Amino acid sequence: MTKAPPTALVWFGVLGGAVAWATQFVAGLAFTFAQCNAPPGRWQLPVQTWQSALSIVGVVVGVAAVAVCVRLYRRTRDVDHTAEIERRGEGSPPPIGRVNFLVTTGLLVNALALAIMIMTAIGAPLLRVCQQS
Repeated sequence: MTKAPPTALVWFGVLGGAVAWATQFVAGLAFTFAQCNAPPGRWQLPVQTWQSALSIVGVVVGVAAVAVCVRLYRRTRDVDHTAEIERRGEGSPPPIGRVNFLVTTGLLVNALALAIMIMTAIGAPLLRVCQQS
């Protein structure tokens, strides 16, 4: 039976890209509010530069999470998901079949988060700062 990977590694693979995107989004929103809602002359933040930098860091974390998912998926893809020991959850903690399911989900979630962060990294420098619609 395949040895179970560390739980923290599995969860980084599953949630790494999504947490990086959420952090990038909230921080970018905070920088925008600080620049656009402050009294004139109080803050002079390079919002587009910060947004691009946050997106690049997020993309690096997302790619690392995808790499972890791919590595764990390749380690766990040959597991017999119908084995009695896996159904009862008496395999290794956590069962290898569950790890395979989580990293497969992580591949999808991280791909979506990466797409959003890449679009933000490309689009943020092209938009005018503090433009009211």
